[in-house]
Amino acid sequence: MRLTNAEQAATPRSGAPIPTPAAPAAATKEPGARPSHWRPDIEGLRALAVGAVIASHIGFFYAEGGFIGVDVFFVISGFLITSLLLREIDRTGRVSITGFYARRAVRLLPAAAVVLAATLAAAWIWLPRTRLPDIATDAAAAALNVVNIRLAREGTEYLNADAVPSPLQHFWSLAVEEQFYIFWPLLLLAVALLARRVWGGRFAPGDHLRRRRTAAIAVVLTAIGAASLYLSATQSGPDPVWSYFGIHTRAWELAAGAGVAVAAAHLRRLPAWAAAAGSWAGLGLIGASVLLIDERTAFPGTAAALPVAGTALVIAAGCAPHRFGATMLLGVAPAQYVGKISYGLYLWHWPLVMIGPAMLGVEEPRLRHYLVLMAAAFLLAVATFHLVENPIRTRRTLVQVPSRALAMGGGLITGALALSILASLQPMPAASNEEAAEITGDDATVWDLLDESSDVDTVPANLTPALEDAKLDEPALYDDGCVVERDDPNVDEDCWYGDPDGDKTLVLFGDSHAAQWFPAVNQLAEAAGWRLLAMTKANCSVPDVREYDPKLEREYTECPEWKDGVYDLLDDVEPDAVVAATYDDKEVMADDPDAAWTDGWVESVERLEESADEVYYLADSPDLGEDVPDCLAENPQDASTCVGDLDDALIEPERREDTEAAVADTGARVVDPIPWMCDVDEGTCPVVVGNLLVYRDSNHLAARFVAELAPQLAAAIPLEPAESQ
Repeated sequence: MRLTNAEQAATPRSGAPIPTPAAPAAATKEPGARPSHWRPDIEGLRALAVGAVIASHIGFFYAEGGFIGVDVFFVISGFLITSLLLREIDRTGRVSITGFYARRAVRLLPAAAVVLAATLAAAWIWLPRTRLPDIATDAAAAALNVVNIRLAREGTEYLNADAVPSPLQHFWSLAVEEQFYIFWPLLLLAVALLARRVWGGRFAPGDHLRRRRTAAIAVVLTAIGAASLYLSATQSGPDPVWSYFGIHTRAWELAAGAGVAVAAAHLRRLPAWAAAAGSWAGLGLIGASVLLIDERTAFPGTAAALPVAGTALVIAAGCAPHRFGATMLLGVAPAQYVGKISYGLYLWHWPLVMIGPAMLGVEEPRLRHYLVLMAAAFLLAVATFHLVENPIRTRRTLVQVPSRALAMGGGLITGALALSILASLQPMPAASNEEAAEITGDDATVWDLLDESSDVDTVPANLTPALEDAKLDEPALYDDGCVVERDDPNVDEDCWYGDPDGDKTLVLFGDSHAAQWFPAVNQLAEAAGWRLLAMTKANCSVPDVREYDPKLEREYTECPEWKDGVYDLLDDVEPDAVVAATYDDKEVMADDPDAAWTDGWVESVERLEESADEVYYLADSPDLGEDVPDCLAENPQDASTCVGDLDDALIEPERREDTEAAVADTGARVVDPIPWMCDVDEGTCPVVVGNLLVYRDSNHLAARFVAELAPQLAAAIPLEPAESQ
């Protein structure tokens, strides 16, 4: 799901930048009055952008590409903020850095702090307690304007593939803006000072310094924009997560708006007919972006040029006086009001999208539910604007004394950090004082307790791992870097385990659903005196198929490249046995995906048989469809609610049967693990067996649980003990 953020620099009434204390507007106008440079077309663009974002997020008709609203806001922000800074430079010859950041603090932080606090409280009340630490960390990152970096890092980790988006994820674009504005005012100040030294002599012509200074700013701006656009075009495909959230691929969008501000004096001379036509053309490009761009578009890439160019055209056209332009539509009263409250509307809408269904008690929300929630977001935005934003940003003691504004901003950030820490320390809800039978591998085993586990009522006090630690209960392969990341096609030849002195070699091959079996497979290898080579890669299927990767948002070309490298390595190693496993829920790019999947498994198994003496196809484990630790945290007194239905937990059961039969025909051995973790007779898949948590998310088995399945795995995959044993 794409997430975007609205432009945040606005005036007391209209949403345009707040004048500096020394600006004429501040001296001649009452707080809340519109400055002379107020632009109704820009106010309308804000309304259009936030409306597109919301429509995209709630699944409104034909609005999948509405996330481009963030690009509209970036251009608006670049134009307005740079216009403000250029006016200050023209007036004083320099930029007040403290004044600039004071205005940002007064404009942005109060509303953001209110939303952060309210979201943390709502998450504590309505969301599973297991999610609260992560949301608290997101809140801290948002307060420090680094949440985009956190999201990029989290998004590139395969174990978070099925994680629910954070209700604070939308703060990423505010972080991008603030990161841009860390260096942009400083660059403008440096250019202004250098220009005055070089061209500002006593005998220089009157307008000479201003023209040269503007040209120098244009050169700097062009260099920044060109470099960022190049990174956007070249990195959005191979590295989509960092490209989407990163300042390096977004700076050009802000620079585009800044470029319009630099050229504004020339744009004022546009013929009226050209300005009117340009504004409509720009509006058309923005509308086309919503319709043509979707989740599969490599973004921002070059695709973002469509909404960026459209927004720049509308703003540029508005620099010249004209009639019959797009302001006829953008300037209507409802659009003007929505534009005025767009910052608060953006801040409130996403937490309500993510938490609102739980507040309403709706498990599968529909569009009508989201429309109700967006009505609530509108009311909250109105209240926030009139009770928080406007009163604070028009308060003379803050507007005219930057030190006070900065102190207020520091206090709000500190308060948000304190709330984040407090939220992260909240304990899990108490379930029961009773302790379940411990799985010891001797007295009580998973096999002994499985049949009665679907009727477990409460989460045991000695649950292992504890719910708050469930996400961390992963195989050692991850810490060792032996689960290769998506964008890396290289084979790591150093992932050796088992008995290092063993004469025979076992290979574990596949994606994360192969890696999850490592604790048991490694026990087998150690007990038999075999070496174990772990060849696993994030989301990379064993079968020879073309697959679409939702994280990369394109065909997963690195997967077959990596597998070719693995096959070459296995030809050299000549393993005695290979255990291959894969998550069945993959998007196969073929006319007949099921047939391609089965045929792909056969081709890959036959290729493995060229190198190995024995090949074992370890069929996929169940997918329960919802995060198990979250479910148990919500239902600590009724754990049976989280028990999975076996029929629903098997992905494509008919294809699974066909694949097992086809692989068996190749001579490979098929191992079905379902009876080890599900009550086949009752058709249920427990989530707690004895004191063990079975799943660390919706579909990955917990490492501690897998370790206890070693006896079952040993019976299915008998390894002949080495002679030294």
